[in-house]
Amino acid sequence: MNTKEKTEKKNTFWGRLRDRLTPDEMFLETEIQANKLGALILFCSGIMLALILILTAFGLFLLPMESVFSPLIQAIAEIVILLVVCRVVKYKAWWLKHLLMLGLVVVYARLDVVVTHKAAILMVLPVLFSSRYFSRRLTVFTSIFTSVIFALSAVWGATHGMINLNIVTMEEGTVMTATGGFLGDTVKNAGAADPAAFDAMLIKNTLLFDYLPKWLMFSIASIISCNIARRGREMVVTQHEKDVETARISTELDLATRIQADMVPNIYPAFPDRREFDVYATMDPAKEVGGDFYDFFLIDPDHLCLVMADVSGKGVPAALFMMASKIILANNAMIGKSPGKILEDTNAAICSHNREEMFVTVWIGILDIPTGRLVAANAGHEYPVVRHADGAFEVFRDKHGFVVGGMAGLKYKEYEMQLEPGSKLFLYTDGVPEATDAEGKMFGVDRMLDALNGAKDGTTVDVLKSVRASVDGFVKNAEQFDDLTMLCMEYRGADGQAKDAAGGDA
Repeated sequence: MNTKEKTEKKNTFWGRLRDRLTPDEMFLETEIQANKLGALILFCSGIMLALILILTAFGLFLLPMESVFSPLIQAIAEIVILLVVCRVVKYKAWWLKHLLMLGLVVVYARLDVVVTHKAAILMVLPVLFSSRYFSRRLTVFTSIFTSVIFALSAVWGATHGMINLNIVTMEEGTVMTATGGFLGDTVKNAGAADPAAFDAMLIKNTLLFDYLPKWLMFSIASIISCNIARRGREMVVTQHEKDVETARISTELDLATRIQADMVPNIYPAFPDRREFDVYATMDPAKEVGGDFYDFFLIDPDHLCLVMADVSGKGVPAALFMMASKIILANNAMIGKSPGKILEDTNAAICSHNREEMFVTVWIGILDIPTGRLVAANAGHEYPVVRHADGAFEVFRDKHGFVVGGMAGLKYKEYEMQLEPGSKLFLYTDGVPEATDAEGKMFGVDRMLDALNGAKDGTTVDVLKSVRASVDGFVKNAEQFDDLTMLCMEYRGADGQAKDAAGGDA
């Protein structure tokens, strides 16, 4: 079918009706669930009607068989047909809800014909159930249809069914004898002088004393149901808007996660053509994005810059602050400044535009590749861990300066360490030693050193995998509390002589 034929079909009366009655996409699942519930109600009603038939057949239910057999059999047949329709269309047809409402009303009306003054309360059920579709139009339609059908069933039941004797005026001393027929006939045979007048009186009293009070009940139920439908629809629309917004935010966070991952070096081997050193790092945010970051880059062929940092806070604000800090640090480093000067100028730049008063802890070091001389400065960050050749990993307790972004006008002290071929440098954020298990215990520096020394002769990849495995084994199923970032650099010497001993490139 081409586009023109589809448009012409849509402009027909049936097409316009379908467009009007078809629910919005956000209500499709709600309507399907309501249709399934309606089918369940019909199924239960069928069981109830069958039970009435059985009890009546055995004389355990006080109804004349003539008044039971035909209406209830028809009602059961209608229920079976509706259930079959529901299964055929798999509860998805746009017209099914109206058919279910009509079916429920007609079925209960047939029951009301049989037990006029006992089953009328069931007529409220379709009105209340219609609110489950969150459509005021459907609820109003069901209310009007119920009122009309109930009026007809009340009149029919008054003249042909079980009469409510409270609305029948009989002369004193009247004796009624059951004739095996309808009770209305029995009452008339008992002495009604004018059967036509008796029928008129019966209908009038039924409408006045039976239908009108129950119609008032239907009206109240309809008002309540319309309000429920309206509020339910508003809630569904609001929830749908929230879901759309949540999906949008989730998509943007996923994109932000990828952008942040791309902001730090993530291709390994990082320097495949350099035999003098090897470096490997990982970053696992506690949320979609985090505030930790690392960096390593060549300032020139003879100098490697290493950075490990942790921004205050978590999530999107920390990630934005992290990106800005990283760029400022890298820009200052690339123009040949010393580590202390890099931190000083970065602090000045951040403090000049830091209304949110965020800060970042930074460890930065510049390695002179030919000599192994490392010059570093620490702005409130965790102590680095060093393994000298043929030794064990040990915490290097350097001098801390104040955090970057915490106060303007700060200067940072530098220190030096000498790395020999085979030496390793391990940098990390507080997410490693402060990793917490379900009982609130922290991983700690001692366990971190044990994990490091367990892989001290391995590659940089082996070192980080050992620490991560140890952290995971400690915290087990506990939720990750903080961003977890690690970096390991191995110095192999000017001629790369420690390459074979270290196990090759990562």
